[in-house]
Amino acid sequence: MAKVFSFTSVLRKNMLDKEKPDMYYALTKSSGEIDIDEMAERIQRSSTVNWADVLCVLPALQTEMIESFKKAEIIRLGGLGSFYVTLRSSGALIPKDVKEGLIKGARVRFRPGKEIKNVLKTLEYSKYKPENSDEDKNDPEKPDGTPNPNPGDDDGETPDPAA
Repeated sequence: MAKVFSFTSVLRKNMLDKEKPDMYYALTKSSGEIDIDEMAERIQRSSTVNWADVLCVLPALQTEMIESFKKAEIIRLGGLGSFYVTLRSSGALIPKDVKEGLIKGARVRFRPGKEIKNVLKTLEYSKYKPENSDEDKNDPEKPDGTPNPNPGDDDGETPDPAA
């Protein structure tokens, strides 16, 4: 199976130096998604565990991960990798001024295991080429390859590929 990873381009503002011109950057283009039922089906086909058992374990894993995050535990899932919580906060000039009120929120981060990291190193990349004109409107480049000066009303922010 080929490991060709599609990408498109997106116009982004330089948030560190707003005087610099906007530039185009590569953005992943997903090839689809799978839900928990499909994941359970795939796991069933590659193991001795049946679909119903897998479907029970995955939500239980989610529940246990939530409980671990509440306890500030790092979740290590063997070769799969690790999940952990990071904080977003405003800065302070001295350590004693860092207080709860500066915390803006939390995020879950994933650190992949060695096998996943190795797969990512072997990916090949291919520029996404839309097949119909409806998708052309979503691609920030024109079909002739010239940059579109107005790639959409995303205000230069990268759209969330999960949305």
